[in-house]
Amino acid sequence: MGLKDQLCRAFCENVQVTAFSGGMAVGTPYQNFISGDPIGIYALGPKAGVYRLVDNALTIAFLEAEGATMDVASRREALSQILEQHGAAYDEEMGEIFREGIAEADLPTAILEFSALLLRLNDLILLTVERVRNAFEDDVRAAIREEMDKREIRYVEGKPVSEELKDITPDMVFYPVNRDPVALFIATNEAKIWQAMLLRVIAESVVHQPLSVVAVLETENSISQKVRLQADNRLDALPRYKSGPHDTIQRIARVVVGNEAASVH
Repeated sequence: MGLKDQLCRAFCENVQVTAFSGGMAVGTPYQNFISGDPIGIYALGPKAGVYRLVDNALTIAFLEAEGATMDVASRREALSQILEQHGAAYDEEMGEIFREGIAEADLPTAILEFSALLLRLNDLILLTVERVRNAFEDDVRAAIREEMDKREIRYVEGKPVSEELKDITPDMVFYPVNRDPVALFIATNEAKIWQAMLLRVIAESVVHQPLSVVAVLETENSISQKVRLQADNRLDALPRYKSGPHDTIQRIARVVVGNEAASVH
């Protein structure tokens, strides 16, 4: 079997085609970054001898849910350019990405090309998520630096609290005078929350080092409810940044310097 046949076979074995009254549903081997489901395509028709390819009407919705809203002119233009390169368009009313006027003989190739388009947009979702996460981290770091500098609180970034606690590295550690150190985790995933809770356990039960531990979430839904409830009970604070950025920074400051000192501006 030649390489071309092997490649075709490898791809085709992972493609699922299901016929329905209005056309065919095609399940590709590629996964949607957000949902983890296979990227799907619908070939609607034939109508007047041609087919219309559409996505599941969730591609753009996922982009917007992850912060890449289409109300920004530059982002709309970038999307239009990508769609144009693939001979596709976006139906705002239906929320669908589509390509139409495809003859049955051209359908296999068109489906492959449409798959490439959706995969490219899937990657765009990934990049958008990372940019949003980075922006959240940058915003928290900048705000807390300003607050701690104003209060003349010594802090370090990307370093362990102490030699005894070197196995877990918080995002920031604050060292207020005559108070316990405070470790801060900027949590963009549950792994950071587990690290924060583990650091608290090790500090208290293993090395017996006084330490406060704070984690900040971007939103209430940044992690699962189960993990969030555990963190609420085990950490010194778990503020949600988007619900009030200023209040979040002040909540962290109260843990670092105490309620009375934190109220002084």
